[in-house]
Amino acid sequence: MPDVLLSNDDVTVLGPPNTVEVLVDIGPTGTRGSKVFVGSGNPNNLTSSGSIFGQAIILNDLYINISPGTNYGYMYQYLSEPGGNTWIEILALNPTIYNKLHTTTYVDGEASITIPISDIVTVTGSPLTANNFVVQYSISHTHAVASTVTVPALVGDGSNLVLNFKGVEYHPESGPTEWIDLDEEVITHLLISVVESEES
Repeated sequence: MPDVLLSNDDVTVLGPPNTVEVLVDIGPTGTRGSKVFVGSGNPNNLTSSGSIFGQAIILNDLYINISPGTNYGYMYQYLSEPGGNTWIEILALNPTIYNKLHTTTYVDGEASITIPISDIVTVTGSPLTANNFVVQYSISHTHAVASTVTVPALVGDGSNLVLNFKGVEYHPESGPTEWIDLDEEVITHLLISVVESEES
């Protein structure tokens, strides 16, 4: 004799509700997404009472610094930190390139330029070496100039990049093949890029 699996005198069949209500109205406003602000300078110096440029800021908002200088083209994000909410640098939008006209004084054919590395790049990872810098330059002069540049190893705390130059100028007034040491003040056009060293 088979086993009894279900024994019930009542069977209830339920149907759908009499009325189905569909709401097509717009729901309540949610939290807005990230907003990108653009301004001149460090956003921490521009933020007051949770707003910047008169607009409220929320966590994860972004800011791009368009002020020429050390942190030009940096993107910041508004993040929660142990000391409170603050703008943190997260990305450099422009390649790390240093362009400047330097007044350079040559004495007996030699000159030197010292540049704070913080003017070129913000170091956030491994310490940089002299091999991380590619230096391109030209010297403004009324005569033809031949020159070389050497970049010695970074010394001390490694906060400065030193460029040592040697230069001579073609001096036609002194003879058809006369080259003499530069011994004057000239303008050096500098273009410095930061690259990954082959020794890394």
